[in-house]
Amino acid sequence: MHEIILHHYELSPYAEKVRLALGLKGLAWRSVQIPIVMPKPDLIELTGGYRRTPVMQLGADIYCDTKACMRLLQRLQPEPSLFPGGDEATVWGLSRWAETSFMMAVTVFLGAGGVFNEKFIEDRKKMAPQVDFSKAGMVVPAKLLQLRANLDQLERQLADGRAFLLGDAPSLADLSAYHPHRFLTAHPATQTLLDPLKHVPAWMDRVAAIGHGERSELEAKDAIAIARDASPAPIEGEAAPLPDGLAYGDAVVVLPEETGSGVVAGQLVPSPVHEIAIRRRSERAGELVIHFPREDYMTVRTG
Repeated sequence: MHEIILHHYELSPYAEKVRLALGLKGLAWRSVQIPIVMPKPDLIELTGGYRRTPVMQLGADIYCDTKACMRLLQRLQPEPSLFPGGDEATVWGLSRWAETSFMMAVTVFLGAGGVFNEKFIEDRKKMAPQVDFSKAGMVVPAKLLQLRANLDQLERQLADGRAFLLGDAPSLADLSAYHPHRFLTAHPATQTLLDPLKHVPAWMDRVAAIGHGERSELEAKDAIAIARDASPAPIEGEAAPLPDGLAYGDAVVVLPEETGSGVVAGQLVPSPVHEIAIRRRSERAGELVIHFPREDYMTVRTG
């Protein structure tokens, strides 16, 4: 099996989610540091246009979005499971709700100032040109109340003495809930929301103690060479049936439903029902297959 390579930067909350998953599963992995802001030429060489953090690489297969990364890790190393007890729908649902705190916190930081530098803000303005960043300060009180409500729900969930959100074992829900709420320590206005809580801070300490597995550093050029020397892996299991108007082999673009992720073009190849996979060729990395989660991404024919 090819080495697991994570393209990330240290301060990325979503990268922390994946690093903790690698730690939970006790996996060894290679770390490629990427820029926080554009341009990201080495990353784009692999993804074909997707710019968000993190991205996971397994040989010539590139996984975009943490949902795709998590499904990959669960397939590669089923135990310890990201879904202890087997209740996947509950875990995914709780994970999705918990991550609503992320954009609440980002909005507070933009409105209150003192967290992001100007270079970072200008980069994010280009990602979301339809958003008026100058008006973020108007909604800071509302977002603080929303964050308080989310934290109250977590505090109540943990109040019976359980170690993790769904019981004695950590799950994907814990990793998804941890990273946006750890983010709250970055500003006094959001840190204040954590101060009166008893169960949430102790839970956060337990999640942090999971660690990041066995990490070693890798240069971006070497990751690209690994992709060039590998071949995309064949699909495992049956390919999902496609609706009329779309067929495997079509020229397509993958459109994120969240603005700013970047559009990727290629040839649609067979994939499971929870995944989109497209084949493309890179000048430096050769033939690649780029994987996206089905959730939050659309596939549109271009030919």
